[in-house]
Amino acid sequence: MTDYQSQIESQRGKLKELLLKVPGFKGYIELEDRRTADKILREAVADRFQEQLDRITAIQTEFVDQGDLAYVDDLETIVVKIRTFIDRIRHAAYGYSSFFSALKIDADVLDKIYDYDQALLGGVDIIKNTLETLAAAEDPEQIKALIKDLKEYAQDIVTKADQRKDEITNE
Repeated sequence: MTDYQSQIESQRGKLKELLLKVPGFKGYIELEDRRTADKILREAVADRFQEQLDRITAIQTEFVDQGDLAYVDDLETIVVKIRTFIDRIRHAAYGYSSFFSALKIDADVLDKIYDYDQALLGGVDIIKNTLETLAAAEDPEQIKALIKDLKEYAQDIVTKADQRKDEITNE
């Protein structure tokens, strides 16, 4: 997994390096770098889940083409939940806090949010693996079980997106 925070820090320009030496600016610049890293990470999470959403849509189309319409509605429910998750993550607050902002988020909270987002990125493999199994499945009972698992996981990630938002607003 890519560590976007280290990447951002390594790409600081000379002006930022100079400002890091100015009293009062060091903490502000470090917080801005953390926010930028989290924003990049959230985009990566959203992109990876979008790939899986596209795969679900392709599987849904295969079922329709085969005349197997029994699973289409359940898959659509999963599509809606994953799309909701992607929108919430892609457009989520990323801990923005300026000098004059009423919402102050410190480095510890930003680190916690970043770790949370990093864990979301790792979770995309669950959907990917389940979809690979679903695409190859022929047994109706196995297909139903896999779709049930996908529904539960889709609901779980929407809940996690809500918890992320609550983490920021509660702080």
